[in-house]
Amino acid sequence: MSGGIFVKRYDDPARCAAAAAHHAWLTSLNAGVRLPRLLTSDAQRLIFERLPGHTPAVTDLPRIAAALGRLHAAAHDRDLHAARLQQPHTTTIGLVIPDFADPRRAALHRAAAIAGIDAAALDALLDRPGLPAAFYKDPNVRNYLVDGEDVAVVDFDDLTLAPFGYDLAGLLVTAAMTYGRLDEQTLARCVDAYQTAVAPQQCRPADLHQFAELHHLLTLRYLGRNGYRHPWPTVRPWPDPFPPS
Repeated sequence: MSGGIFVKRYDDPARCAAAAAHHAWLTSLNAGVRLPRLLTSDAQRLIFERLPGHTPAVTDLPRIAAALGRLHAAAHDRDLHAARLQQPHTTTIGLVIPDFADPRRAALHRAAAIAGIDAAALDALLDRPGLPAAFYKDPNVRNYLVDGEDVAVVDFDDLTLAPFGYDLAGLLVTAAMTYGRLDEQTLARCVDAYQTAVAPQQCRPADLHQFAELHHLLTLRYLGRNGYRHPWPTVRPWPDPFPPS
């Protein structure tokens, strides 16, 4: 419904403060993407306006990809053109965004060991120098609301630097694990919508496929919970770039 409020509660005041700071930075980008207004907060609560809408369906994914691309393009143009993925970056409003590799390396190594994947291949992907910086903000398909033609972004708990295309890969992985294998037309429309928004910062297919495997490994522990019904290996729409050893 519209006109109400949504209360996000936190046990840890530091996480509450971080989520508020992430929301403030994303709002400051003026990317033409709807975010709920933060009405008030205290040490353990963020109180947002309640936006109308529903969890996206498969047909909504290209519009979400376009919104994600607009956010990434605006962030790069305003702040992240000076960022390096291998080190934390301080934005123009004083928010420190963690680097890409350090927050996820240990979790990826644990998951790779379970999946029988060589961790060295993952390290090589995490540590690639020279890629332009966008950001990661949990791209789980449930973190968007669709209301007619309008797309809104919600949930502001996590934020790190990430390459262009990383969050698009996460959107596709979480959608496929939720709804089943995505058809080629939907995939193509999502990639085209994202790349149109972020041009000239393109995401190569090989990078997208590899980023998807990182998301798969980091999502393994949620399979069977939170709506994740389909194991990624059964719905992966392209060959596995990191086959188990």
